Amino acid sequence: METNVVHKADWLLAIEGKVESDEVRAEREKLLRRFARRVKLAGFRPGKAPMSMVAARYAEDVKVELVEEFASRAYREALKEAKIRPLSQGRLTHWNFIEQDELRFEVEAEVMPEIQVKGYRKLKLEPIPPPSKDELVEKHTETLQERAARFEPVDRETREGDYVRCDYSVYRNGKKQNKQTGVLVKIGDRENLPQINAALMGKKAHEIAEAVVKYPDDAGELAGKEATFKFFIHEIKERRLPEINDEFAKETGFETLQAMRSKLASDATEETERIMNERREDQIFKQLLELHPFDPPPVLVAERTRYLLARLRIPDTPEARQEVESKAAEHVRLDIILDAIAEKEEISVSDEELEAWFAERAKQMGIPFPQAQALWRRELAIEEARKRKIIDFLLEQVAEGGLIVYPDSH
Repeated sequence: METNVVHKADWLLAIEGKVESDEVRAEREKLLRRFARRVKLAGFRPGKAPMSMVAARYAEDVKVELVEEFASRAYREALKEAKIRPLSQGRLTHWNFIEQDELRFEVEAEVMPEIQVKGYRKLKLEPIPPPSKDELVEKHTETLQERAARFEPVDRETREGDYVRCDYSVYRNGKKQNKQTGVLVKIGDRENLPQINAALMGKKAHEIAEAVVKYPDDAGELAGKEATFKFFIHEIKERRLPEINDEFAKETGFETLQAMRSKLASDATEETERIMNERREDQIFKQLLELHPFDPPPVLVAERTRYLLARLRIPDTPEARQEVESKAAEHVRLDIILDAIAEKEEISVSDEELEAWFAERAKQMGIPFPQAQALWRRELAIEEARKRKIIDFLLEQVAEGGLIVYPDSH
């Protein structure tokens, strides 16, 4: 059997196979004997039917197994010989028998792109404007204010942003399917179906609201079906923010407003450095992506897209996937580039470095060290620690490579 490995794309590998007639016929004879032992034909005991009858009755079955056998063997051997790591199972794309039983076929599989990394020792940082500490303090003050918000009853018609305490029932095909009581619903929330938000607008307490909805395509078995929601509104509540003063500071755990602002200013100093580091890293990532254009494996992009949607708590719809997919593709490309740099520079993680990584996670999350270890699988922790080490290595190259590094403070 002859095989030829062809890279159809950065991520797509094809194994072309050619099997000579003699080898095909020899393998067919083996398969026919195997079939003859296990099949039963009318009038013959198992394994006693004439080979000619078995060949005639099971010609197509033998042909399929014959192709699968040669294709599987070629796929395994080619991957082993070329030391290629597949990302998906091989797919038999086409096959055919030509004159005198010669067989030709092709198997495709997604693989990790092989890239030659370059230029990573000549990256450059541009000036980075530091974030305003005053703005960070205001931002965190507003966050504390949001957390301390109160829900107070109001006697008026509902408007966007209000919360209604209500009971509701769901009807499909005229039959009640579900009932919920004492539910708090935010009017205008993007997680609500648009028809429900519209139906609850402009209502008063003790009134009834009704919405006829059509479930979206991502609603599983309900996709495309209609239902009627009937709401009885018990109470309308308005979300009100507390005034920022000493009393507010005490409710959030500080003696005075000044003490609260001082603590937030101290935290802002650390946050400023974290933001500056992230912006430096973003510059490096952008340059690496520009230096290494290639198509990432679709199977990894799809996997990262699902992860991002779940992390951002965005419903998994075709529109949302399309919106997130380009960012997911960048993430995958960057991971491949960083991994290739690590391989070239022989960057690995020692047991001591892994322990330090766990210790840092424990400190950040305010949890005991053993609990931090339990939160991550060892393989994933090593991968994350190695990635951090690669990024630190790249930052060092920028700082020590003889290129201009602009001070962030000017």
